Amino acid sequence: MPFPLPANTSFQITKREMDSDYVMPTLEASSDYYEVGYILSGDRLTITPDCSFALNADSVGTMPPFLYHRTIPLSNAPYHTYLIKFTPDFVKPLTDAFGSNILEQIYSQLLNHFPAAMRRRILLYFEEMYEIFQSDSPYGNFRLQCMLCDLLLVILNNRLAISPTSNTELSSGQIFHKTPLTPPIIDAIYYMEQHYPENPSLETVALFSGYSASHFSRLFHAQLGKSYSEYLTKIRIRHAQDLLLNTKKSVTEIALETGYLHTGNLSEQFKQQTGMTPLQYRKSYTY
Repeated sequence: MPFPLPANTSFQITKREMDSDYVMPTLEASSDYYEVGYILSGDRLTITPDCSFALNADSVGTMPPFLYHRTIPLSNAPYHTYLIKFTPDFVKPLTDAFGSNILEQIYSQLLNHFPAAMRRRILLYFEEMYEIFQSDSPYGNFRLQCMLCDLLLVILNNRLAISPTSNTELSSGQIFHKTPLTPPIIDAIYYMEQHYPENPSLETVALFSGYSASHFSRLFHAQLGKSYSEYLTKIRIRHAQDLLLNTKKSVTEIALETGYLHTGNLSEQFKQQTGMTPLQYRKSYTY
């Protein structure tokens, strides 16, 4: 379980600066508070039983209590965020004014993107609340309560809609699985994301998840709509894309780093997934 709020605390905001390879060691869910966070830098894949989504710079992530989740890095960028934790009592003026289901409306969408003109305004909320929280102002708690209620309404009223889809493409932002993911399959995805350079076999990941290879294979496909090998290939190609755009490493170096023994194997699968060779992809997105 994640760290609870300190005793007699109903609001907390932290500014976290973590290495790009930071991972949540286990599935976690809070029991007494909501979370809302602003991503300053870094790219994260958040996996939940019902959906998964990619958070990147300027995204706002929201997480209600009792929803188990786990995050995994998607790139080598440092992971810097503002993170707010608050109890329902802290936003009582909001629920008194608009009804108890207002929090359900706000937290019905876990990934929040905004028009460019709104991003700076939303970041300012986090920056100012962090300053107030760090100060000794006698009015600080009241100001934080007012600002948080306003921020939540700004998120609800200005976020871009994300349509549910039946695929598992990160480019769509939010991923809706064919069926809810069970904890062993979430753990399997976590293992694959951490060990993809080793090209882990289905048997290895099945054993990690506590299933026979045949049973694991059926469960994996039923829940994710893709075979184990297809999903692993997508993970490796996604990391290759990141290395192509954000490093000057050669295609040969990237192939080895993403688990390919031969450059030709990376190039073949890369073209199947993206329609371009690795060098064409780098040239297309490098300005």
